[in-house]
Amino acid sequence: MIWWLFITYAVIGAISLIVLIIMLVLGGLGSVDVDIDVPGIEVEGPNFDIGDGGAPGPVSVPVILSFMSAFGILGAIMTFFEVHPAITPFLSAAASLILAGVLFLLTLYLFKRAQADSTISIPKLVGMEASVNVSIRGGKEGQVVLVTEQRGRTILPAVADRDIEENTRVRITGVVGDAVKVMPISDRRNKVKGKK
Repeated sequence: MIWWLFITYAVIGAISLIVLIIMLVLGGLGSVDVDIDVPGIEVEGPNFDIGDGGAPGPVSVPVILSFMSAFGILGAIMTFFEVHPAITPFLSAAASLILAGVLFLLTLYLFKRAQADSTISIPKLVGMEASVNVSIRGGKEGQVVLVTEQRGRTILPAVADRDIEENTRVRITGVVGDAVKVMPISDRRNKVKGKK
């Protein structure tokens, strides 16, 4: 066994793994931005993350560190088992590239899966209760606020057949363009279109 080669691979693997673990513990798995402060001049360096929706990209620091960790550890293992020194870096690099690629795809899949869909289907809001946030005046839009599962507190433009003051509880009875049509809950004529 060639000790200096074993130690070189082990140091590469160990340092990369330690930095990767520190990033994981400190929550720094995102991108690396380079900003240079020069008095009187704003210089912004490149962003080294090519991610999608907050997920680390294929050339992000965590992916590179996982490649280097695997390269060093696999190189040290192959050197320990006396694999030919000319073949070791190529086998180690190929296996590390595959491992880093799999980790990248797994991370990307987990990030996409964890993202919540915040799209609201306005027609599905018909029948829900809301509160007038901005008064609705004859022919002019106001605003209502309601709590939806997708977004939590949601503010929507609203119209009505009559004036409705702020803080009035209303029921959504229909959709008019991008706005919801509302009617005060206390109104006896409060009927939802399409629902009994």
